[in-house]
Order: sequence, then C-alpha cells, then structure tokens
Amino acid sequence: MTVFQENIILLIKSALDGSVANISDDFDWEACLLLAKKHQILPLIYYGVYNSKLNVSAEVKTALEMATFKMIMVDKNQLFELSSLEKAFSENAIDYMLLKGALIKSLYPKTEMRPMGDADVLIRTEQYDKIKPIMQKLGFSAKLESDHEIVWDKPGKLYLELHKRLIPSYHKDYYAYFGEGWNLAKQNSDNPYRYEMTSEDTYIYLFAHFAKHYREGGIGIRHLIDLWMYRKSCKKLDEEYIKQGLEKLLILEFYTNIRRLSAVWFEGAEADEKTDFITNVIFSSGSFGTSEKRQISSGLKASKSGKNVKTTKWIRAIFPNKIVMANNYPILRKAPALMPLMWVARWFRTILFRKNQIKGYINYVKQLSPENISTYQEALNYVGLDFNFKE
Repeated sequence: MTVFQENIILLIKSALDGSVANISDDFDWEACLLLAKKHQILPLIYYGVYNSKLNVSAEVKTALEMATFKMIMVDKNQLFELSSLEKAFSENAIDYMLLKGALIKSLYPKTEMRPMGDADVLIRTEQYDKIKPIMQKLGFSAKLESDHEIVWDKPGKLYLELHKRLIPSYHKDYYAYFGEGWNLAKQNSDNPYRYEMTSEDTYIYLFAHFAKHYREGGIGIRHLIDLWMYRKSCKKLDEEYIKQGLEKLLILEFYTNIRRLSAVWFEGAEADEKTDFITNVIFSSGSFGTSEKRQISSGLKASKSGKNVKTTKWIRAIFPNKIVMANNYPILRKAPALMPLMWVARWFRTILFRKNQIKGYINYVKQLSPENISTYQEALNYVGLDFNFKE
C-alpha cells in the first residue's frame, strides 16, 4: 500500500470514528480531491480533515466545503423523497424493501457521508400496475426498464430504481442463489408493507453485489466502506450462516480476502501482497470500475460460455436483445413483431448519426484479445473470483 493510499484511508477512518488522521507533510491534496471526486467520497474527506483539525490550503478547504454542502442538500432531498415514497407505498398496501445505499445511508455518522446516485427499492412486479399512478402522483416520470429494474426519475430530487429482482438474471450464478429476493424477505414489525432481510442475508447480498461489480470491471472505495459499516452496525452476525451462503455463491475465498483487507484499512492489521493488490484495484476503479475493465470483463463472460468473443460481440451490437431494443423503441413492448423493422431503423440511425459510436465499438472489440482476457481471468482467480456459469 502506498503512503498516499494510507493517508486517504486515515482520512476516511477519521470521518467515520473521529480518530485523528496524521497525514504526511508532502500529501498531494490535489490528487486527493481528484480521487475523492471519482469515488464519490468528498464528504468523508471533508469530515476527516475537520475531525483531524488539518491545516489545508484555502483552495482545498473551499473545494471540500462546497462539495459537502452540496451533498447535504442532495441528501436531504433524497431522504425526503424516499420517506414520501415509503409513506405512499404503505398507504396503498404496496410491499417494498429498501436496498443498498437507501438502506445503508442511516448507518453512517452523517447521512451525507454516503452519497447515493440513485435509490434502490425491491417491489413485487405483480403490483406494478398499482405502483405506476403512485409514482406519477409523487412527481416521478418513467425513464427505462431493464432486466432487473424499472427506472423513475424526479429531476433534481431522486433517481429511483424499482427492482424486479435482487440480482440481474444474466448474472446466472448469483441469481440462482437469490432468485427474485422475496423468499428472503421478512415483514417489518412496525410496518407490514416494508420488508427486510435478516442481517446475515442482507450482508450476503451486499457482499455479492460487491463481488459482482468487482468482477464486472471494478468497485470503488465507498462500497468497501459500506461492508465495514454494515458489519459494525450489527451486534452479532451468524458467521457460519454467512460463510455457508458465500460458499454456495462460490465467493467464500474472495470474502476471506476482503475481510482481511477491511482489517488492514480500518483495524490496524498488517498488509500483505494480496491486500495490496486488491487495494490497488479498488483505488484505480472509480465508483463502479473503469470502462476498459468492463469491456474486457464482458469479453471474459462470453469466452466462459464457450463462444467466439469478437463474433458474439458483433452479433449483439448488430442485433441487440428485446430489452435493449424496447428501451430505445418503446413500441416494441406492445408490438414485439416489429423487432426486425426496428433493427433496420437502428442500423440506419447509427450509420447516419453515430459514426463515432461505430469507431468506439471497433476499438472496444480490438481490446478483446485472448491475452487481455486471460490476464483479467488470472487477476480475478488470484482474489477468489470467477464467472461460475455457462450460458
């Protein structure tokens, strides 16, 4: 672990537990601001500086203050809208379960420390016809639908992802464990329409989500903090149950490595070669990985299915599946037989107006060499991860 990485972690820890961060005299604050913005942890850095009473330049202080004050406003808007949504769902007998950031925010010392690009809420798809007018009444507008979520937006207030299932069905190995998710849900004792998983199942889900993004192209600092904060909030977890679940998901080895990494970052444990490797991956990832790694990861998934990677990618680019097409051409939801005609329309639109997109895709496919894919596979195997499925 580099001295720069150690200093970033000390600032984060200071924000979370009030400890004093002893930062190096030659610490690169400009690089710190760039990394914190990339990972969406500027408020944590601000509170780390504040708690540690660090003397920083006026420029750095202003940048941190402005980012944090802005996040406070965003946070209050999001929490208000989320509270209004929960109230409306409960009044209309709509079952729901808060996921990820919407659930974890409250565990931080200050909720603005945990920025949330969107709110994730699990719903029952059979109730969606009842949900739509509620969303419209609350001022939201429908945006798009994917395999696992239906997106609604209230601009400047809340970007909301209504989940049809906990894990996308195309993540076949993890989806096989979680299913839609309602089999793990328990009614809240105070609100029969709000559902929750047990602490153990919640942690398994959070960790599987972490692993999913790590192998898909990388995961950021904020998400490792989420895992640590959640464990801290639980008085006692059934570790044997958690390990059994993670073993079924085939990510127990990865869990062992990440637990050791958390101990290095937040509990004073000594780093080793593997924890340093994962630290470098996380620091270089941004919030949800890099575009290049996501592309190679996508190629690895195709190769794991025994397919010719480049051929498969070109076929998928020329003939996108029905979900992708329906998001661009909503008429297909009512008239799926028009798919061939919409493919042709899409080809002409791309050729006439999106030539740069074609060039970008050509460059992307060029990256999918056997060497790049093999290197990525080895890096995942080293930390205990793989794509454990066949299409």
